Amino acid sequence: MYAGFDPDVPIESAWTPPARWYVDREVHEDERRRVWAKTWQVVGRRDQLTRPGSYFAGTFMDEGYVVVRGEDGKIRAFFNTCRHHAAQVATGESCATKFVCPYHGWTYALDGTLKSAPRMGAVRDFERDAFGLVPMSVAIWGPLVAIKLQKATTPDHDPIHAPELEAALVATQWSELRFFARRVYEVACNWKVYVDNYLDGGYHVNVLHGDLASQLDLDSYRTQIHTNSVVQSCRGGTGEPKGLDFRERLGDGAVYGWLYPNFMINRYGPLMDTNLVIPVDENRCRVIFDYFCDPSLATDQDFLERSLNASETVQREDEEICASVQSGLRSAAYDRGRYAPKLEAGAHHFHRLLAADLSPES
Repeated sequence: MYAGFDPDVPIESAWTPPARWYVDREVHEDERRRVWAKTWQVVGRRDQLTRPGSYFAGTFMDEGYVVVRGEDGKIRAFFNTCRHHAAQVATGESCATKFVCPYHGWTYALDGTLKSAPRMGAVRDFERDAFGLVPMSVAIWGPLVAIKLQKATTPDHDPIHAPELEAALVATQWSELRFFARRVYEVACNWKVYVDNYLDGGYHVNVLHGDLASQLDLDSYRTQIHTNSVVQSCRGGTGEPKGLDFRERLGDGAVYGWLYPNFMINRYGPLMDTNLVIPVDENRCRVIFDYFCDPSLATDQDFLERSLNASETVQREDEEICASVQSGLRSAAYDRGRYAPKLEAGAHHFHRLLAADLSPES
C-alpha cells in the first residue's frame, strides 16, 4: 500500500509520497492505528489545571479523554469512558471533586479509582479495584499539556523528547506567555497536506503571503532537522508593508517549530500561536489555533485584535492553497512530485518519519 516512497533515498534524488497517501480511506484508517495511537497530542494548557479538581475533556479521532489535577496536585489523563456501559464521565472544562457517570451514577475519584457502583451488590466476580478509569500517558511541556491515546500502565508523567525544539522555545520564555484566544478552522485537505505546507522551508511564503513576505528576510530562512521535530527560523525584514503591517507582531523574527506528527508552534515578537492539526477524514482536517501573548499586552485589545486579523489573513491563504492541492492530488494527471532540496528538508523528514510508522514492521 505504501510503495512509491523510499525513505532511504536522499532528498536530491527522492520523490514525494504518492497521491494515494493523501486521498485513500484505507491509509486514513491505517494512520489511526499506526500513528495517532502512539504519538503525543497537545490537547490543552497547564493554566487550565491550576487547582485540585480542575479538568478539561475532549476528543481526538473519536477517542474521548479527560485531563485533571488530583487532590494530591498531580495531573493525570484518562480515557473518558465509564467502565460500566461506556458513557462519558466528563464534559467541557470545570472543577469537580469527583466524576459521576450521567448514565447509572458510577462514581470515580480524581485519581481514577472507582468509588461507587450503585446497585452492583449482587454481581459475582466483580473486582472494584480493576474498574477504575483507564489511564493515558500525560506530559507537561512548557505551558502545554499533551497525552497519548493509548492505555498507560500508570497515569504518571511521561516526558516529550524534543530537546532541540524545547531549547529554542525556552530561549524565548514561552512558558511566561498568556493565552488569549482560540480559533478553529475546517480545512478541505488531508492533514498531511497542511503539514507539508508548513514544512516547505518558506518556499511558498513570497508567492502566497505577499504582505508577510515583504516584512521577513527570507534569505535568512533556516531549517534544522531533529529526531522528531523541525525548527525553522527567519529574521524580520526591513521592507515597508505593502498591505497588512506584520512588523509589530514579528519583532526581530520568528521561530516555527514542528513536533511529529501534527503540532506546530509559531513564536514571534511578543506573541505565540500553536496549531494542532486533527484528521477528520482522508479529505478534511480541523486546525485549532491557540494564541498567546506577553503578559504586558494581555489587556491591549486593539493590538490583540490586529494580531488575530493578520493571522487570519495568512491562515485563509494557506487554507485555500491546501484545498487546491487536495483537489489536485485526486487528479489523474498527478501521482508524485519532487523536493526542492535546499528548502523542503522539513517535509522530507516528515515523510520519512511517517513511512517508518506506516511500514509493516512498525
